[in-house]
Amino acid sequence: MKIIPKDVDQFDSLIHGDETTFDQLTTFDRNGLAPVSKDNIFGLINSSGDVIIPFEYDSIVMSTVNAYSVSKNGKWGFITKSNQILIPIEYDLTSDFIENVCAVKKDGKWGFIDLLNSIIIPFDYEGCTDFRCGIAGVVKNDKWGVINKKNELILDYQYEYLTPVDENFLTFGKASDFKVDRPDILAYFPYFLNPDNYLMKFGLITIDNKVILDAISELPILESFDGKPVIRQNYQLGYLKDKQEFIPFEQFKIDPYEEKILKQIGVMI
Repeated sequence: MKIIPKDVDQFDSLIHGDETTFDQLTTFDRNGLAPVSKDNIFGLINSSGDVIIPFEYDSIVMSTVNAYSVSKNGKWGFITKSNQILIPIEYDLTSDFIENVCAVKKDGKWGFIDLLNSIIIPFDYEGCTDFRCGIAGVVKNDKWGVINKKNELILDYQYEYLTPVDENFLTFGKASDFKVDRPDILAYFPYFLNPDNYLMKFGLITIDNKVILDAISELPILESFDGKPVIRQNYQLGYLKDKQEFIPFEQFKIDPYEEKILKQIGVMI
């Protein structure tokens, strides 16, 4: 089956014309395939418009293992580029295969599976992060702790959020005193809220639970610049000099319209 750009939902007659190519409508992956939708149902095509994966999925997302995470009838799984089932489409949600395991949600709880769909970490958790350097953040009773791939508890459940940076450091989250009155609008921006809609701030701890940077960043601290933690304050990315002085990255500028909205919400000064 072959289609033309006009056949898919991504085509907008006000913007596109007969000369429009699929490369202008979507992004092709390392297999030379790209997701497109027709009547809000997704398939995969090549650049010539040949349908490689038929239009039968609610969502298709390229994964790190040269396969595709797909959803159908409210459930998620993985298929190969030839539309063979790799992981049964039976999960509430799926993440991706990071460090050879994938976080998946089933019956309201999270666990981890491998490429054979074997359960590596039981479905015991209310939430989790992906594994990074052999550890992952997990949630029980609304508190975050850290486990290894043997499901051993490395750091007890005591934080409002935890995600590993590497084998030595983790970002922890802590709710601020500021309650957001319009979380629906803030959802369009990269901010974090706790379940009660209080603005979250993030800091750094060591794997043995020593605080090395208080919760001062608007985003989890996962990167460094010249060995210094990259943080965001007042919607401005930058780094901390001597763990105190905030040095902004001047190349990052906020859109004036977004700035107006964020100031009205109260998250920007």
